[in-house]
Amino acid sequence: MPYSKEIMEFHRYCPGVSEAEDRVKVQERYKKCIASFEKDPTKHSSGPNRYKVDLSWVICLYREKIINENEAKELLKAILDLKNGKVQVEETRSHGFAEKYLTTALNGNEDLASMVNIGRTLQEPMSRLDLRDMMIDIFDNIINLLKTVLEVAENNIDVIMPGHTHLSQAQPITFCHYLLSIYDGLRRGLSQFELAYEDTNRNSGGCGACSGITWPIDRLYMTRLLGFNDLVEPTYDSEASQDHSMSILFSLSNIALLLSKSTMDMNIWGMEEIDMLRTNPDWCGCSSMMPNKCIQGSQFERARIQAVYAIGQMMQGVSFIKGEPHADMLSMLELPKIALKAMVHAQLCIGYFEGLLKNVNPQKDKMLEYVREGYSCSTEIVVHMIKHLGYGPRRAHRIVATFVRMARENKLRAYECSGDLLDKAAIFAEEKEPEINTETLRKLLDPEEFIQSHNNIGGVAHDEGIRMLSKRGKELREVEIRHGQRKTKLLDADGFLQKNINEIVGN
Repeated sequence: MPYSKEIMEFHRYCPGVSEAEDRVKVQERYKKCIASFEKDPTKHSSGPNRYKVDLSWVICLYREKIINENEAKELLKAILDLKNGKVQVEETRSHGFAEKYLTTALNGNEDLASMVNIGRTLQEPMSRLDLRDMMIDIFDNIINLLKTVLEVAENNIDVIMPGHTHLSQAQPITFCHYLLSIYDGLRRGLSQFELAYEDTNRNSGGCGACSGITWPIDRLYMTRLLGFNDLVEPTYDSEASQDHSMSILFSLSNIALLLSKSTMDMNIWGMEEIDMLRTNPDWCGCSSMMPNKCIQGSQFERARIQAVYAIGQMMQGVSFIKGEPHADMLSMLELPKIALKAMVHAQLCIGYFEGLLKNVNPQKDKMLEYVREGYSCSTEIVVHMIKHLGYGPRRAHRIVATFVRMARENKLRAYECSGDLLDKAAIFAEEKEPEINTETLRKLLDPEEFIQSHNNIGGVAHDEGIRMLSKRGKELREVEIRHGQRKTKLLDADGFLQKNINEIVGN
């Protein structure tokens, strides 16, 4: 079957992967924000949230009659004109919302323009809104990945493969069982990310510099206008503590570490000398020098590179905090920016991993062959000797360990071993011969029998895999419901903010 031009171009130049790089489109609105941070470290938001906070603050000023209706109307219209690009202003170095912009939009009325900032420390809570917006996207990414993991696991529920400890065959598992472990690790990371969202989605606005304000602003009403779940009550805490950013970084690091480890596994399993996994051709590149190299591993490497960046941002965040006083410091202002960057890299890491997982093909026969040839079912011989022949656990273990060593020395595959060899091992270990016949011994060393017998809760048996998949599918649906509620709350808050604007400005 002929390849498409796109695939041929891919093999020629080995560019990035579309499914992963689709995440870049999601990041466009954050790129400007991050670029602005790099250009001017005193800025806290250059996106729509800068305007959203100012709109809500004007509404709160008006509700308490700190400004009158005409002043509120003029301010709101000017902010909306800036937001919608109706008023063009030159870039200026300033904290948060530039009063210079408003002054221009208000035809030079500096007194009215400066009212938007009375009683405010300007970065709060804009950075929380920036983080919250991107967290919503990350939730979508993680949930989609969890769905993919469950789907691929279900499709491979009976694919038997070696289970490794310390890079050696340990006991047989299934590819489904391996992926269930990945799922649960991701799910724990998601739980931490949900906690980070709760910490982040709290209103720090109206905190003053650190002591609160004398203006009678209703901070709870501002909380509602901006869709926050709660209020940061101690006003000193609003700026001195930026640990919500660290919560984001820690949860993303756990996810990135897990994806990095599992891509390394699959990278190794895909080696030609091992050949337990193959990757669809359109996810493989070609060496610029060696035409024989179908490089499936390079995409796994890309996932790990993005994981490294995400983890590195976490380390950078810790470094910014260490040794600083518990106060409003410039170093604290860096943390939301670091968390934003980490989320950008986490999106790409998740994208690569999800795309790869959809496009890897486990080599079922090869995997089973490795397990049949190896000795990873040997614990079943020990169990049989304890349960049916009266051996103590350590004596049985010693005999079987000797048996495996002898088999390897004689270059026997596990399915070629005999009961006589087990008896020889017992004699060598100065123990009574177990006299297990060869048919029984080989059944004990059969990986399919092994998988079927390990049916205790959390085991590798088929029925237990079905149960665990079903349970996690239900849990994931609950996660989706919670995330849907988060999105609905934010949409409702936007509607409530717009309703307040309309009541002052008019439709």
